[in-house]
Amino acid sequence: MAFADLLEQVGSMGRFQMVHVILLSVPIVMMASHNLLQNFVAAVPPHHCTAHANQSASTLGLTEALLLSVPLDGKGKLERCRRYVHPQWNILAKNSSEDLEKEEIEMEGCVDGWSYNKTDMSSTIITEWDLVCDLKSLKQMGQTIYMGGVLVGALIFGGLSDRWFLESARWLVLNKKPEEAVKNLKSVARFNGRQAEGDKINLEMLQESMKKEMSCSQVNHSAVDLVRTRTMRTVTVCLSAAWFSTSFSYYGLSMDLQKFGMDIYLIQVLFGAVDIPAKIIITVAMSIAGRRPSLCVSLVLAGVTILSNMLVPFEMQTLRTSLAVLGKGCLAASFNCIYLYSGELQNGMGWVSTMARLGAMVAPLILLISDTIVWIPGLIYGGAPILCGIFAYFLPETLNTPLPDTIQDAEERDFKNKNSEIKSEEVSLNDKNNIPLKEMP
Repeated sequence: MAFADLLEQVGSMGRFQMVHVILLSVPIVMMASHNLLQNFVAAVPPHHCTAHANQSASTLGLTEALLLSVPLDGKGKLERCRRYVHPQWNILAKNSSEDLEKEEIEMEGCVDGWSYNKTDMSSTIITEWDLVCDLKSLKQMGQTIYMGGVLVGALIFGGLSDRWFLESARWLVLNKKPEEAVKNLKSVARFNGRQAEGDKINLEMLQESMKKEMSCSQVNHSAVDLVRTRTMRTVTVCLSAAWFSTSFSYYGLSMDLQKFGMDIYLIQVLFGAVDIPAKIIITVAMSIAGRRPSLCVSLVLAGVTILSNMLVPFEMQTLRTSLAVLGKGCLAASFNCIYLYSGELQNGMGWVSTMARLGAMVAPLILLISDTIVWIPGLIYGGAPILCGIFAYFLPETLNTPLPDTIQDAEERDFKNKNSEIKSEEVSLNDKNNIPLKEMP
């Protein structure tokens, strides 16, 4: 009896598992809220330099008073980072400020600070710390630091991931606590209403079911095992690329909602709502088409929609938002697929999770390039998932195949898959050779 059969005996999906899933869903919901919080706490409101304080503007309107201190940009809006060194009183004597363009007027930065339009949000970290103009890069750095904290947390607490409220039976056996493992399995069986089945479990049965894992546990393993053999190297590299690109493009797309020029609350609702059908569709696709094609298609389609969005004029906000929502849904589907796929491939979840965190850390920094070349971030966000979708093609398929318990099992599975493909090609070739040639007239 294999260990998987033992888990079936106590109830693979009963009340015990359902309760744990529900309890674990609570912190996961809160985590998602924190990850996307910067869209709101770091929103950049309209702003301009504070007007000169020494001007006598008691008889002037607010707009006229501002024009004395702050020039207009090419779009006819107040500049955000410059003002006149001295109030330009002569501007009131002219019909417009166009004549001032012919003059060389001395400018300065916002030495007296900024004035913010707080109609939509009364306070953000942008308004509190003046993270605009020369300091605007600190906004993206803040998100990078946050994701760095998530990475540190994953490294520190990742070792606890095998321990649930009742510690994992597999973990207990491998850590020389088989008696406690038997006790926990019986508790699970009783909780699932399968006490009779649970009472049949004893120490000998558990040790027999984990004989292979226990023999492998005698050897000291390290992260080097992820790249020690050819199969594990392929799996590790391809999964790392898929995790990195999925997280990279996911947060690159999700953390800059203001660029769409629409209400960020509405866009956030759309971005969240699209995850529901996306995850349902990818779950069905994984069960029918398989894990590998589902992951490849979701990554490539996400990249194509992001790149297509670059060709849409800014004025066509509905189309741009629709493409962005579609791309976000594809990336959410990729996340759903890759979580399941990685566990089935028996790869180090700690390592690939680290790759995801690195992708999330790098994503905000790419936006800084837009100050120099506007279209570069979109090209990178769209190109990365397409490239890594190609990488995912080289992963072995796991649909309807037994899960490996050891690295040796993974190697044997890969060998069998390759032999199966070779045999199918030979059969196809033989069939073609057996087709009788058509007689020539």
